[in-house]
Amino acid sequence: MKIFLSIGIFLIATVCLHAKGAERLVWPSAPDPARIEYINAVTTAKDIGIEKGFFSKVSDFLFGDEERVLSSPFGIHSDRERVYVTDISSKTLTVFDRKEEEVIIIEGPKNERFLYPVDVVSDSKGNIYVSDSVSAKVYVFDQEGDFSHTIAPKTLLRPVGVAISADGKRLYIVDALSSQIHVTTLKGKFLRSIGRKGDGPGEFNRPTYLDVGGDGKLYVSDSMNHRIQILDSEGNFIRTFGHLSKNIGGFGSPRGISLDSDGNIYVSDTLFNVIQIFNPNGELLMLFGRYGSSRGEFALPMDISILPDNSIYVSDTNNKRLQLFKRLDPTKKRK
Repeated sequence: MKIFLSIGIFLIATVCLHAKGAERLVWPSAPDPARIEYINAVTTAKDIGIEKGFFSKVSDFLFGDEERVLSSPFGIHSDRERVYVTDISSKTLTVFDRKEEEVIIIEGPKNERFLYPVDVVSDSKGNIYVSDSVSAKVYVFDQEGDFSHTIAPKTLLRPVGVAISADGKRLYIVDALSSQIHVTTLKGKFLRSIGRKGDGPGEFNRPTYLDVGGDGKLYVSDSMNHRIQILDSEGNFIRTFGHLSKNIGGFGSPRGISLDSDGNIYVSDTLFNVIQIFNPNGELLMLFGRYGSSRGEFALPMDISILPDNSIYVSDTNNKRLQLFKRLDPTKKRK
């Protein structure tokens, strides 16, 4: 796979003008073909295409039907119809349902509110899994937001990232404190733990998020080892890439991780406030973003979720918003 652009212009974005006068923000700059385009920022239901502004009350806390503004969006997961966002400030999970044009707010099980909801994922049936690092549990809700069950094996100390296996039968839970990945059934039966604390192959130091490829491989942000590790579906080490560095291609604090339709790996870095893109072999392709609060800029970009159509959601935590980008195909002419 070819490198997207030369290293000297990785940080530069291009602002073009549409015929209608709207500004277009893309990366990289001309004359290189645009690969990433900024679409919009999301702070309310309307920003994500929900016009009704209806809020479902699924807990004892009354939100009403006013527009809701994200406080500190953290973990993010998206599918074709829904966008799920954990919020560590309001201690909630917000579900933007574009098909039903409603927003579901989940505070936790009845009589047990979230304490620090970090990440979220859904399975093929629409069940929702929310990790809470303080309560040391993963809470499971059905598609309507009603509480189903809790996953809390004795080995679980500080759950952060969560993901479903490619076959849809297992839940992977990243444990930042034990520096392991715990594997359970979707009902919560403990199966095994992957890795241990360390800096060798298959070892972790405060891992945070992970994603699962279509072939079942695990892609893990090994945050305090400043690298990404790739494992097979059983947790066997395949390869690693990245190191502590202030230069592009290295990491300060890698967190969110997600794969596009070609298997390219997108990694957010909360220290450098950028998103770096690597090919499946871990070779740097390009990056986008920088510190700031304008369009396409970040202040603590935490998590990433990429849809099959290569729409890219990033939780821009300290800017209190999500940002939506699109991966472009340079071989197709823009209409």
